[in-house]
Amino acid sequence: MRLSIFLLFILLLACKPISNEDAPNVKQIDYTAMNLSTSKITLLKDAQKKALEWEPFQDLLTGLENYDHTARATNKIIDHVNNMLLNPEEAFQDQAIFSRIKVLKTRLHIYKSYLGYRIKTPSQLEEKYNNIILALDELIIQMNWKVNEFRQSNDKLLEDLKADMDPEEK
Repeated sequence: MRLSIFLLFILLLACKPISNEDAPNVKQIDYTAMNLSTSKITLLKDAQKKALEWEPFQDLLTGLENYDHTARATNKIIDHVNNMLLNPEEAFQDQAIFSRIKVLKTRLHIYKSYLGYRIKTPSQLEEKYNNIILALDELIIQMNWKVNEFRQSNDKLLEDLKADMDPEEK
């Protein structure tokens, strides 16, 4: 009987809510003082035209412009990335682009997880956010290459093959 009362007492002490005085000091992070990257790569020519038609990609860019470094905002951006995977634009249907989107999604999940840490340093937070922007830049590079370089070189090759076939037919 004494043992059960003792265990009940320990249980009550363990479940006691933490008051503000007992909570450890967790300082707020000032995001404006951090050196957060912005995307340095832009879409060019046909890739830009095709990307404007791709709503999930535009939602992603808008979400990043209005990003407030909360788990809720990060979840919204992850949703936009998931929509990009579920509803790909025909011009960007390429395994390399899908891989870059998945890298971006992974880095967003890492950042969201880190936002949940009680103790975090601004330098680590800055590094994880900058990795997201780096993944976005690499995605944009891949999108530019797929639409502007790869497709044009294939079109040129197709024209050359047709030109080679025409003299034989005559």
